[in-house]
Amino acid sequence: MNISFFNGVSGLIAYQESLNRTSHNIANSNTVGFKPSKSTFSDLLYTRMAVNSPEEPLVGHGVRFLDSRLLYKQGPVIQTENTLDFGLMGDGFFALQLPDNSIQYTRNGAFDISIEGSTGYLVNASGYYVLDAQGRKIALTAGSQEGLFDLSDLKEKIGIYDFPNPYGLEPITGNSFLKTENSGEAVSVNNGPPANYDRHYQLIQSALEQSGVNLGDEMVSVIVTQKAYQLNARMVQTADELEQLINNLR
Repeated sequence: MNISFFNGVSGLIAYQESLNRTSHNIANSNTVGFKPSKSTFSDLLYTRMAVNSPEEPLVGHGVRFLDSRLLYKQGPVIQTENTLDFGLMGDGFFALQLPDNSIQYTRNGAFDISIEGSTGYLVNASGYYVLDAQGRKIALTAGSQEGLFDLSDLKEKIGIYDFPNPYGLEPITGNSFLKTENSGEAVSVNNGPPANYDRHYQLIQSALEQSGVNLGDEMVSVIVTQKAYQLNARMVQTADELEQLINNLR
């Protein structure tokens, strides 16, 4: 009977975490450049660790939330008429340099200008520097009119980086990613792709890539997860009722 409790409780915990991830996707359905994630699960320990035959099959004890898998798919690109907006089609990421000199990567191309003295630098909404293909800050030169900067060649200055396995990136707050051992090292693809590189990108100025969330799929996921959660809750309730019945036997 205790096994029923363990199975039900493990399911409640796993599907609650899955519902949290789905809610996160839905909440970012309008976030520029957002990439949704999908929950994956695995079995917990089995009763007989060393036996697996048709006569004595392994008996499982529930499920656990394993990982959140990044769905790296293209979001729709819309025109914004803002010269500082850049939308990526295909593969690739923008590189951002933080105040501590660490590097993050993002698909959000809604940029701005930070004026430091007489020099302007291309930054994102959080004030992080956008990097060029050589990993340097993008300094803007003064234009013909006072107080304005020359943005005519800005598209060519922005660095585009890609990874051997973008699905291995670690999502963090701020709609950005960090490289991991699974993703591999970032590679600049502006000046021609490296050897064996078969992915492509297109950078569009005055446009932004929208969220990759499909609300229809996410709502289906909510319904399926809720039903699975209810099933496991019912399992715990039934096990409790049986325990009470056994305890009341005379």
